[in-house]
Amino acid sequence: MSGVIRRETAVFLISVLHGAALTFLYDLLRALRRSFRHSLPVLSAEDFLFWLLAGALTFCLAFRETDGVIRDYVAAGILIGFLLYHFTISACAVRILSGVFTLMYRAVSFPLRVFSTVFRKIFGFFVK
Repeated sequence: MSGVIRRETAVFLISVLHGAALTFLYDLLRALRRSFRHSLPVLSAEDFLFWLLAGALTFCLAFRETDGVIRDYVAAGILIGFLLYHFTISACAVRILSGVFTLMYRAVSFPLRVFSTVFRKIFGFFVK
């Protein structure tokens, strides 16, 4: 196999991983949204920032791996990576991540609630 074909195969596999990684990043957002309430402006800002990041990362991939030349096999690789990740482990990953985020929230919020209750009672005593 020639070096050119080997290199293009490597770039294709990198683009498959890139598509799966971008989908995982979006699954992180999905898990956060399941764990915490978000208003519509916050949702819009999150989506905007995600797509800005995804575009920048994809540009960096194209610039670094193909010298900025748009290759069909890179776009196909990103799409295949997205489809493979989305239809295999995406739902499980979102479920696990949202559970982890909920546990982290509970682990942090309980001590804070106890501390704030004690704090209010102490200062309420001095205010009276």
